[in-house]
Amino acid sequence: MAFRDARRGVKTLLLSMACVVLGVASVVAGFSVRANLESNIQEQSKSLLGADLAIDGREPFSEEAEALIRSLGGAQSRQIGFSSMAYFATSGKARLVQVRAVSGDFPYYGALETDPPDAKGGAFEDGPNTLVDETLMLQSNARVGDSVKIGDRDFRIAGALKKIPGEAPAFSLISPRVYIPLAQVDRAQIAAKGSIVRYRVYFKLDPRQDPDQLVQRLAPELQQLRLEADTVSKRKAAISRSTENLSRYLHLAVYIAVLLAGVGVASGIHVYVKEKISSVAVLRCVGAAPAETVWLYVVQTLVIAFAGSCLGAALGIGLQALLPLALKDFLPFKSAFSFSAEGVLVGMAVGLGATILFALLPLISLRRVSPLLALRSSYETSPAGRDPLLWVILFLIAAAVVGLAVATTERWLHGIGFAVAVLTAFALLALIARGISLLLKKLVPSFFPYPWRQGLANLYRPNNQTAAVMLSIGLGTFLLASLYGVQEMLLRQVEERSGKGEPNLVLFDIQNDQRDGIGALFKAFGVPAFQEVPIVTMRLAAVKERSVEEIRADAQSVIPAWALRREYRSTYRGHLTSTERIIAGTWQGKAGDAEPIPISLEKGIAESLKVGVGDHLAFEVQGVRLSVRVASIREVDWQRVQPNFFVVFPEGALENAPQYYALATRTESSERSARLQRAVIERFPNVSMIDLSIVLDALDSILAKVSDAIRFVALFTVLTGLAVLAGAVMSNRAQRLKEAVLMRTLGAPRSQIMGALVAEYLCLGIVSCLAGTLLAALAGWGLSFYFLGAVYSIPFKPLLWVPAAMTAATVLAGLAGAWGIFRRPALEALRAET
Repeated sequence: MAFRDARRGVKTLLLSMACVVLGVASVVAGFSVRANLESNIQEQSKSLLGADLAIDGREPFSEEAEALIRSLGGAQSRQIGFSSMAYFATSGKARLVQVRAVSGDFPYYGALETDPPDAKGGAFEDGPNTLVDETLMLQSNARVGDSVKIGDRDFRIAGALKKIPGEAPAFSLISPRVYIPLAQVDRAQIAAKGSIVRYRVYFKLDPRQDPDQLVQRLAPELQQLRLEADTVSKRKAAISRSTENLSRYLHLAVYIAVLLAGVGVASGIHVYVKEKISSVAVLRCVGAAPAETVWLYVVQTLVIAFAGSCLGAALGIGLQALLPLALKDFLPFKSAFSFSAEGVLVGMAVGLGATILFALLPLISLRRVSPLLALRSSYETSPAGRDPLLWVILFLIAAAVVGLAVATTERWLHGIGFAVAVLTAFALLALIARGISLLLKKLVPSFFPYPWRQGLANLYRPNNQTAAVMLSIGLGTFLLASLYGVQEMLLRQVEERSGKGEPNLVLFDIQNDQRDGIGALFKAFGVPAFQEVPIVTMRLAAVKERSVEEIRADAQSVIPAWALRREYRSTYRGHLTSTERIIAGTWQGKAGDAEPIPISLEKGIAESLKVGVGDHLAFEVQGVRLSVRVASIREVDWQRVQPNFFVVFPEGALENAPQYYALATRTESSERSARLQRAVIERFPNVSMIDLSIVLDALDSILAKVSDAIRFVALFTVLTGLAVLAGAVMSNRAQRLKEAVLMRTLGAPRSQIMGALVAEYLCLGIVSCLAGTLLAALAGWGLSFYFLGAVYSIPFKPLLWVPAAMTAATVLAGLAGAWGIFRRPALEALRAET
């Protein structure tokens, strides 16, 4: 009986099935990608590090460290990493790069992917050869065989770097990598005094030796020698944590898509139920029980849910193969496609469950259909709000929504918070839809043209789809406007930094004997020196009278290891800069004769070290211990392109310490900036430079890649929203067709009928998009305040064009639903649709 009954109105069921298909596809793709990421990390674990073990330090290895390294045996490779300027003579472009000087056969697992493939082999280490990041070569118009100047020496480009084990390609946009032979470091004089240099040894150990156990055994010696060890398991854990954020975002996008699919199913079944009320009344007349009539359509819903879940699972498997292509720039490994049975089962289970729960909302009303409907056109039913079963279903839906959110975020608090936020957004949009319906019912002006009054009246008449359409359009607008809004806000803030007469070029690692030469060079180019900042490198020795070694050995310590072992680049001065403000304590610009020395700490590092005003610290400057006291805490605007510091000493404390300088300036044109950088590199090859225009271009490229990835992930939600919109439009088509036929019969011209449709969907689109835009503005403020740490500025462009585009799509969908009404006579069209 269920199959026979479904022959009429099957189009409405197919639209509901489309929502199920997209919802299940999003779940299968999202959950399967996570399983694939985990399996790929496991399979490629050794290539993520490129070795079994790596030991590194921030200073040249001592004799004791060298003895320890020799005792470990196995195959070994050396690497020295530091920053330097690279100058491409063919294009005249310069760029700050991460230089890696290597020797040996590293990587032992995986490979440096180059073009040509054998660029690192052969005679690479026998001369001044280099491997340059592929993206940097494209930006600099460089080719294999060209020359690039690093330090004071020219290197021949032996090949382009395409892929580095354990590193995501997107990071090369900010910090391009350049490989040179280790023997060329001293000859080129590019690792100059004052540069931050990282020394590393890679090991390929005996297969019978466990690197983690070895590191655990050597931990006391490594700590004493200030060395860090990295193993395959540590690298796996770090990459798993980074991909965990990606998989969580996938799951959150999937979560919204499932909820939208549920709304689409409920909307489609609601219209289907309205069409079947007369059939239900006939069944009741011939003796069918209320529960039997409900089960008749539950069976149909189950069939639709199962068929949609199967199709959705197949589509999800296809999307699963495409997702790694969209995310490849952000994955530090190759993501290969593999079938995930768990993802398919989870997707089908979620699809079936969501379909049944949301479909029951309209289906249970069939229990109250009166048999008298078969004899007369009106009947009485109890108000739906008094049906206790309805409240049970609503409770089950709410529980499922929260349960899915908790399973998605894997944390109770986060899951409940996210579920509340999403349900609040749904509730706001539904409330706005209800309010618009009530408002238009009472306030549509009588002087409006007839097509507009007719179209606006459709928003509150029976069988209207105002709520479903507003949910789909509003959430789609919210997602797209939030995405583009945050991107534009970030780029605008960087652009504003360069347009207020502030420094846009910073020079680092200037030695004391180079200051006069660079000053003269600036005068020759007509460039002012905004700031000259002395920099002293030091290490933390003690926190609150406890040595760093003691704190690091304490398993209960809450101070992060990076804050204890990092090299602090500090300065001294008697004043605050425009990027700083005191938030606790008192600024002291003079050291005086008393000890300990009063210093100012940046807020973030003070929180990491768990210290406040009045606490004592100790630093070491090339073996000389300095006892200091926290006199003030500063808030620093790190977005400004000028030297900012964690630790600032007063005047009279560090003048005699070994130091180098940073200099900030401003150039009004990119051409002058490029000429100045070329001149600095030619005369002072050790000096590094940061150009805001390059930073802005890199940020724009990265945000574009991030946006592409996010848009692909959000495609699940947007497509599901479009399916809900199409379903709402098509399910309303029969009602609008009858109205159009009646209007044509009464002599209405085509323009009036089309005008009514445009008025209806234009109003729906405008109100929905305004609501979604408001939610996007609130989300942008929350993201900027809580996550980006930036001052919120309204991104006008995306908040204007996204709603306009979505409104146009809504009107086009509404008109597409009426396609073909005018091709046939009115009576023929009415017979074809009834």
